[in-house]
Amino acid sequence: MRRLPQESLSFRRHPLRRLPHYIALATLHGSLLGLAYQTFQTRFISLAVGLVLASLCCVLVIPILAWHDNSFQITITSNRIIIDEGFPFRSRRIIERMYINQYRCLPNLISWLTDSGTLELVVGRETIVLTALTPFCTLSDALEESR
Repeated sequence: MRRLPQESLSFRRHPLRRLPHYIALATLHGSLLGLAYQTFQTRFISLAVGLVLASLCCVLVIPILAWHDNSFQITITSNRIIIDEGFPFRSRRIIERMYINQYRCLPNLISWLTDSGTLELVVGRETIVLTALTPFCTLSDALEESR
C-alpha cells in the first residue's frame, strides 16, 4: 500500500465546464438586444430600455459564474481530502481518508481531451460528486497510488 507524499495536491474545476451556460447566456443576450432594437424601431421606448437592461443582466451573470468556479478547490493529502468552496460563503469540508468507502474516477471522451473528469466519493451513505476536476490524470494517479 503506497501512500501519498506528505505534500498536498490541489485540483480545480476546468474553466470550460460552464461553456454551455456561457453559450446560453450569449444567445439570450443577443436575442434580448435584437428584440430591444425591434421594439425601439416601433417606438416602444420603455420596453426597449427594459430589454436592454435585461440583456445587461445576462452579461453580468458571466463574471459571477467564473468567480464561482475559481473559488472551488479540492486538496488531497495522505490522510484527508479537503473540499473548499468559496461562493457566496466560504465553506470547507474535511473528509478523513479512512471514512471513504469507495471512490470512482469517471472520465469521458471530451473530458479526456481537456484533462478533466468527475470524481465520486462514497462516504457512509452519502455520495459526493465533484465534476470537471483538472488535471484529472494527476488526480486519478494520486488516488490509485494512495490505495
